[in-house]
Amino acid sequence: MKWRWDQGRLDYLRFENIRSIARCCYDLNGVNLKQTDDILRPALERATTLPFAPKHYKVWRNYGRVFECAMVATDLGGRLTITDIGKRLAEDAEWTVDEYIAVIITRFAYPYPAFQDYAVSLTPVFPFCAIIRYLLASLMTGKSAKITVEEVFSILIGNNAQGTESLDFFAQLRPTDVKPQGDEERQVREMLIFLSQTNFLKWSAGSLFLDIEANDTESIAQIEALASPMLRTREPITQAEILSCASLQSDTILIMPTLTTRETTLDAVFTEGKRIRTEHLRLERSPRLRKLYFAQAPKPHKCDMCTGNMQTRYPWTDNILELHHLLPLSSSLTITTKGTSLADVVPLCPNCHRSIHVFYKNWLNSENLNDFRTPSEAFNIYNTAKQQVQI
Repeated sequence: MKWRWDQGRLDYLRFENIRSIARCCYDLNGVNLKQTDDILRPALERATTLPFAPKHYKVWRNYGRVFECAMVATDLGGRLTITDIGKRLAEDAEWTVDEYIAVIITRFAYPYPAFQDYAVSLTPVFPFCAIIRYLLASLMTGKSAKITVEEVFSILIGNNAQGTESLDFFAQLRPTDVKPQGDEERQVREMLIFLSQTNFLKWSAGSLFLDIEANDTESIAQIEALASPMLRTREPITQAEILSCASLQSDTILIMPTLTTRETTLDAVFTEGKRIRTEHLRLERSPRLRKLYFAQAPKPHKCDMCTGNMQTRYPWTDNILELHHLLPLSSSLTITTKGTSLADVVPLCPNCHRSIHVFYKNWLNSENLNDFRTPSEAFNIYNTAKQQVQI
């Protein structure tokens, strides 16, 4: 089974942009995609600030696969038709990247209706489930919980992994001589990068890492449950299958990850039960992100707010600095082909880190907001707090 993705669309498949696309589709639901004017372009370019090039082609012609791979919308009878997932993204500002991708993981299967080889007669393959189950099996057998693009082909595709097998099956897989052909390598790489937007995965140095500890049995169990394919009868018509894949009817069981956040009393003051704030904390406590950041940090012991050198202040400690995520609370880390962007985080001492969360809570409550509206607003509020620190 050929593993495919919409290559060259990384920016468009970033979670914040997927949400913006969903909101545009929500507002324009039902519009005629065959009319002369490209009614999608002005709204999408304004909402995402992305170009949707080239301008002489209609947006749907070049980017319809983005909408369908993201399970946001489809073309039904020549009209833009939003999916249940698209509606949820548009209506629920608290729906997190982990919750969104958790739904995609269980439903995205090959052959997929956004591609020309779709056929209901073929046994479905769930690539995201296969990848995650392989990473879990590696972690639980004492191996490094990571996978490269080449290993996806050699180990998963080469052994016809379907994503429905047990962890024991994945633990016993061995490399084959299967290699990517043509643009397959880039497609699978960008698929892995899309998946790495979840807080329990990280993309770095050409590998996808499972970002949990081997002794975190609670998270392991939750991720294993998350990587359980949703088996159902598939629709023969491609557009109907897109809508069925993305259905969130009341009888559909949604598996949402609730990975451990290790909240303290002070954390509870910041989160107040809000999902995006809990996810923000979980991202900041990523062991893999911490390792990546401090391996490259020019001043690995200096707090960005109080400017204190923690190694000098507490000479008996190794490094007590924590990472703070600067983007809006609902934002995932910026991911590129090179890896996770370290420009999205700064190092803070524990006191400054707790204090900035209290500052955020007070500011958001005063503005009657759940989250910052733009990255620039998030940066500005962080810098406002930073300037008020009494050193």
